[in-house]
Amino acid sequence: MKKNLLASPRIKEKPSLLTIAVFVILIVYLVSLIIPVGWAIYTSFNDKAAYRAFYQYGKEFPTKLTFENFKIAFTQYTFTAKTGGKFNFLQMTGHSLIYAFGSAFVFTLTPLLVAYCAARFKFRFSKFLYAFVIITMSLPIVGSMPSELRMLKALGIFDTFFGMFVLRANFLSISFLIFYAQFKMIPMTYSEAAKVDGASNFRIMTTIVFPQAIPTTTTIFLLNFITYWNDYQIPRVYLPSYPTLAEGLFSFALTGERAVNFVPVKLAGFIGLTLPIIIVFALLNRYLKLNVSTGGIKG
Repeated sequence: MKKNLLASPRIKEKPSLLTIAVFVILIVYLVSLIIPVGWAIYTSFNDKAAYRAFYQYGKEFPTKLTFENFKIAFTQYTFTAKTGGKFNFLQMTGHSLIYAFGSAFVFTLTPLLVAYCAARFKFRFSKFLYAFVIITMSLPIVGSMPSELRMLKALGIFDTFFGMFVLRANFLSISFLIFYAQFKMIPMTYSEAAKVDGASNFRIMTTIVFPQAIPTTTTIFLLNFITYWNDYQIPRVYLPSYPTLAEGLFSFALTGERAVNFVPVKLAGFIGLTLPIIIVFALLNRYLKLNVSTGGIKG
């Protein structure tokens, strides 16, 4: 093969001292985060007798691993709700999954649809809608809780998951602005060409525009899921009969019950809180890596 004489050789630049120093600091910071997490995960699998022998009496380092701590944390601890019901970790995990997944889905779908209409269709209200979202985002919302509770009780949907989903079905969030910008970036020529071929507005939306917004939609859904999964205050007020795992773990960390008052057991409970987030991220990871600025449409 002939060498390209016009191609200039690549010159490797040596990193500066500042770059090396920043890199070292970041590595040290990363290690400082990984070590406690690694210790917590390993300790959660420690045998009770071996753990106590090492940390209390300085004997052999615990090497025997067991899932018994997770079984104890998720079955033997019970949380008493404000309404009097008792729930274990498995039941509270179910409540958290319903609340987090349903709220994230509704709170992602609603601004997605409204932003699509405002960005892809020309009408006077669309500009007002965009400005209205920005104004409402700048206003404090701490005073809306009493009115929301009164509305839910008047409709008979207080203390229900459906009532929570109704509250989440709004577009007054930064998600609307992100979706709006995403749909504005997609050329209108795609929609116009599809209309010439006889495609309806619904088909254009679902088969042409929405597929190009999959990375943005997936990212927003994942962030919303993490937010609602870790939410403590709102479910405690709006869902007193359905305690979530975040509320149960707060009580779990402070409990002195003999069956669970053991470090590996408590760490097992805390690690269980992160597993659904890891699973959801693993399932959606391939969509997060897609290129946001798609240059064409695949038939």
